Amino acid sequence: KTKSDEAFEIVRKSFYNHFSSLPYVDRELYKVDEMLKKAGIDTPEKVAQSDSKKLGDILNTDAVIYGEITHYDRIFAGVYSQIAVGAHVRMVDVKTNNLLWEAENVTRKHQGGISTTPVGLILTAISAAMNVRQIELLRAGDDLFRDMVKTLPAPTIAESLRPPIITILVQDTAGLPKKVGDTIKVAMEGDPKKQASFDIGDFKKGITMREVEPGSYVGIYQVVPKDNVSEAVITGYLSDDAGNTAKWIDVLGTVTIDTEPPAIPKELSSFGRDGLVSLKWDKNTEHDLARYKVYRSTSPLSGYTEVVSTEFTEFQDKGLQNLTTYYYKLAALDKTGNESKMSEYITGVPVSPGPTTVRGNISQDTIWYAGASPYIVEDQITVMDKATLTIEPGTIVKSRGPGIHIYGKLSAKGKQNGMITFEGMDNNRWGGIVFQKTKEKDSVIEYAQIKGAITGITLFSSSPKISSNDISKNDTGLSISDPFSKPEIKNNAISRNKDIGVLILAGANPVLEDNKIIHNGKEGIVSENSSPIISHNTISNNGTYGIKASLSSPKVIENNIHDNGKNEIYNSDPKGEVIDANNNWWGSRNISKIVSGISGKVDYRISLDAPYPDGKPFELSILKGSLSGNITRDSYLTVANSPYVIEGKLVIDNGATLTVEQGVTLKYNSGDISIIVKNGAINAKGTKEEMITFTSNSSSPSAGDYSSTIKFEEKTALSSFFKYCIFEYASIAFVIRYGTPDITYSLITNNSQSGINIMNDSAPKIFYNTISNNTGTGGIVSTGMSKPKINNNNIIDNPFAIQSSSTIFIDARENWWGSSPPNESLFLGNINYKPWLNETEKEAFSGRQK
Repeated sequence: KTKSDEAFEIVRKSFYNHFSSLPYVDRELYKVDEMLKKAGIDTPEKVAQSDSKKLGDILNTDAVIYGEITHYDRIFAGVYSQIAVGAHVRMVDVKTNNLLWEAENVTRKHQGGISTTPVGLILTAISAAMNVRQIELLRAGDDLFRDMVKTLPAPTIAESLRPPIITILVQDTAGLPKKVGDTIKVAMEGDPKKQASFDIGDFKKGITMREVEPGSYVGIYQVVPKDNVSEAVITGYLSDDAGNTAKWIDVLGTVTIDTEPPAIPKELSSFGRDGLVSLKWDKNTEHDLARYKVYRSTSPLSGYTEVVSTEFTEFQDKGLQNLTTYYYKLAALDKTGNESKMSEYITGVPVSPGPTTVRGNISQDTIWYAGASPYIVEDQITVMDKATLTIEPGTIVKSRGPGIHIYGKLSAKGKQNGMITFEGMDNNRWGGIVFQKTKEKDSVIEYAQIKGAITGITLFSSSPKISSNDISKNDTGLSISDPFSKPEIKNNAISRNKDIGVLILAGANPVLEDNKIIHNGKEGIVSENSSPIISHNTISNNGTYGIKASLSSPKVIENNIHDNGKNEIYNSDPKGEVIDANNNWWGSRNISKIVSGISGKVDYRISLDAPYPDGKPFELSILKGSLSGNITRDSYLTVANSPYVIEGKLVIDNGATLTVEQGVTLKYNSGDISIIVKNGAINAKGTKEEMITFTSNSSSPSAGDYSSTIKFEEKTALSSFFKYCIFEYASIAFVIRYGTPDITYSLITNNSQSGINIMNDSAPKIFYNTISNNTGTGGIVSTGMSKPKINNNNIIDNPFAIQSSSTIFIDARENWWGSSPPNESLFLGNINYKPWLNETEKEAFSGRQK
């Protein structure tokens, strides 16, 4: 009938202790609670509403005991207290619902003075830390149930099996956790001259207790390193010589042992100001963290004394001498009092506030302090050969235009929450940071923001470590040149630079890894005559090329390269080495999209099917070596594998498209050799600068070396395209029996029988080509019901321009025929060649420019 949680827990456990000493097989309290909770009965109210049979089924018992607290009254006055506790208890048979036993009683406990028994001494000691009411409640509950349980009917059992009697058990932790060296004292009262012990939950069993006076037993456990337990219940045991044992649980609380100190605090940083050092650190994550201790010394290795104990993650150490170096360490403490090891020391130097003007040569080791920021660079700063310039985290450097030139060493180590800033005054351009022939000197720039420079960082024969920086909004982000430049460029954001993200020149060999090279105005990376290693980067959304290489051999491995303006990667050197760019993610699994985004001699046959690092390698259908036989799936010819030799008939069928990359050359062996298109297509689109060439494989080529360049043999729903191509030295360049291929901006020349033969109902589009010097039947032959469209071409120097036996008039208007008006003898058949062009069609492609 009371709502007091303390009364409920203590009175319930008190009854259980007395009941468990009887010769019944009882279900332990923690097990009762656990089984009821699983069944959804998790409050006293729900227990009261459940019938005994249901409870018996859940607990697997023959009987259940219900209890109700009827009285709970308290009076306290100094060392005197009075407490009344009453309870109504009944035992019910779960099968018949019959009442087996019932009792009701009230006890009033009067207490004054201080007990000198072991139990009394412990209760007196812990009364300062615990609620006195709880202690008196324990005493009253103990008295209430000691007599009450004697009225219970005892099972038929030999009296010799009756266990000893325990009357009370207490322990002295008072709910406070214990650490290494602390002791846990347990006192118990019961029958004299017995064997006593106690358990600390399942953590430690059978800890011996000594009988210090008749019926009073005391045991002590001392905590040692690596002891750890949370909320363990103390259980006492009393045994006689026959082995009969009684047990008793502590009703006042649980025991927690914590010997693990918190982790060493991380990311301790300092910021010097006028007369003080401001310290910050990351918050520890332990749930029982209590506070931090800050230690200070004037030497790095010894002499540390505590200056503050604080719950916060920052502290200002005031009253210090400017330009004096102080050393700080930090430790964390938990609620038990365990203290972590101290952190590594950091330095802090109080300084007068900025701005601080700097210029000229630095010839001895110098520190720029964050507290003296901003540093204003009035004239060029030159760090001389033997000197080191150290820049503290959080420092701001502003230049009026000149740069910072390093011949010695630069140590600019910011932090994630204290980046160093380099920028121009009033958003003006400045000279950036320039390393001059420092070679292997271990300079570092990390966690810095470098912006507003002509070139953010320039390396001449220098190899500093450049990591975790924001290099943005410069004209060029980084420039690296000369063979002695082998820097590691890692984990930087190189973005939104006006022109180039990273420029690599003149034999430099940098490693670019884990960078984000994005949103630069032109190229992400330019490599000229150099050999960088480019891996694990994201190179995307740059204005022109992701990577542009010339006379270079970069290794491009496991990057994410996509969504760049013109190409993801472009090798502009047609005669140079093939760039190894396998195992990269190109923004898509679509092979056509991948191929269209890569230009020049680049090997990318193995690509990733998803962004790195999750993507898995898969092989693109890029053909290599000599070609013949059947192509029955979409396939690609690339510059990296060019030239290709057509050594036999090559048939495109089964709905496949053969895509030919710009700049590819196909060489045909002599004889009856052709590429034959059945149910398939060819997509051969070069550019004016990088045309696709179909030619003879002979060392002394001549017209008629091989049968035909392309034959369209069957009807197909697929379309073929030829743009900026050269077709030469065949008997007939095109034999078009079926289909509507587009032939545009191409040169068809030096073929022995004709340039293009058009048959049946085929209808090719022939625009802006040069068709010249084809012998035999001439430039174009059209038969059957073919209906080509032939416009804006230069058709010159052929025996016949067009011969047609088609029943349909041929549309051949707006072409240049070599003269104006054209010679009518150039035309045979139904050909509409009026109006003609009065001069050469300037847009028509005429082949290689000499």
